[in-house]
Amino acid sequence: MEGFYLDELHLYTLVKWFHILGISIGFGSNVTHVFWLISANVDAVNGSEKLRVVKKIDDRLSVPCYAVAISCGVIMWLWSWPLMSSWIIVSLVLSTILTVMGISFGPFMKKWIKLAADQPESDGLRILSKRLTLWWISITSGVLFIIYMMIWKPTFW
Repeated sequence: MEGFYLDELHLYTLVKWFHILGISIGFGSNVTHVFWLISANVDAVNGSEKLRVVKKIDDRLSVPCYAVAISCGVIMWLWSWPLMSSWIIVSLVLSTILTVMGISFGPFMKKWIKLAADQPESDGLRILSKRLTLWWISITSGVLFIIYMMIWKPTFW
């Protein structure tokens, strides 16, 4: 029996599969986050626990999957796409913006969890909940736009 090896085409396909899986799992968990966040907004009793679940899913699933997706995307771009492919550049810029938005979301998420546990009926919690839910929806919408560009590969310039 001969040894197993990957030729260039199969290795590229493997990287592509990891890219697709990473973005799919990351986006899928983001979509569920939106529903969890909306549910936490209307459930004063269990809101902080629901928010903790969102934070765990984000930290342990979404973020690592997006890291894999972005890393594999950059590898594929450098491997086989023209460096000035406009849709890839737009995707990378948007990925950077969404990464900064996601990183900045973390401290607010901790504040949100604490406020939901300590003051579940406060006006401050309601205001923060609405803002952060909209913030999360905008992040998820940005990822959806990146997926659109992955599929359709539009030319911007």
